[in-house]
Amino acid sequence: MNVSATTSSTVSGDTRSLWPVVLCWLAVALDGYDLVVLGAVIPTLAGTGALGFTEASLTTAATVGLIGVGIGAVAIGPLADRFGRRKTLISSIALFSLLTLAVAFAPNATVFIVLRFLAGLGLGACLPTALAFMSEHARQGRSGTAMTRMMTGYHVGAVLTALLALWVIPNLGWEAMFVIGGVAGLLTVPVMWAKLPESQAYLETVEAEKVRPSEVVRGRLLWVSLGLWAASFCGLLLV
Repeated sequence: MNVSATTSSTVSGDTRSLWPVVLCWLAVALDGYDLVVLGAVIPTLAGTGALGFTEASLTTAATVGLIGVGIGAVAIGPLADRFGRRKTLISSIALFSLLTLAVAFAPNATVFIVLRFLAGLGLGACLPTALAFMSEHARQGRSGTAMTRMMTGYHVGAVLTALLALWVIPNLGWEAMFVIGGVAGLLTVPVMWAKLPESQAYLETVEAEKVRPSEVVRGRLLWVSLGLWAASFCGLLLV
């Protein structure tokens, strides 16, 4: 009886610990899809002049999207500390998914660009929050491996975007690429709401002494922060 109860408890615990890993990987895959989808449709937009786009305005759309990503990544830390990582991650996915879906119905280039900027805020917030979740749920001493495994989600999402574009754009139009990404993200939200637990680290810090954001640019943490910023900048530059 005790052995059975212990086994059942262990299986249940393993299942609970698996959900954050799976859902965070999926969140990063959606992030990768949405970040790359514009690149997949740019040749069509440029070739057809859809929505009145020119080469210059397409460059603007790509640029302001990444500016939104940068702002979202910077701003999400204090928000996650205040509202919790669970709500923050779910909200960021809901935000960029809804706005990505809206892009498909943009009436002109200006609205398209504004929507890409706003979607970028959610995209930028998603990745660091998911990384924090994954780091917490990784086995002791295996956080680096866990992070690398999770980042495969980004590449899967990016490659899937390119593969889908080969068939979707000629047959359904460029708008369908944004519909697919937006709907996939919105369908993920209720699953995350039901299965994603709150971060234990966040729950513990709620009771702990508050640390001001300025602490990350002081002393030894200054060099850690500079290194992370440089790495993030190079990553976005590559994108």
